[in-house]
Amino acid sequence: MDQILPPELNDLEFEALRQLAAHPTTHHIPSCIQSRLKDIGYANEVLGGIVLTKDGLQRISEGK
Repeated sequence: MDQILPPELNDLEFEALRQLAAHPTTHHIPSCIQSRLKDIGYANEVLGGIVLTKDGLQRISEGK
């Protein structure tokens, strides 16, 4: 049985997820990391800001 694994995240990307969850309005995340998180479906841009998706929140709860 084939299993689809979540995308690999490096330490900076995982920390960015945690920052977005804890402080969504005051995060300081480089645009390249924001772009990657949006590309893999862990974040979306809403009203000019970036917010986590359900998948992003689930990834944090599961750990690295």
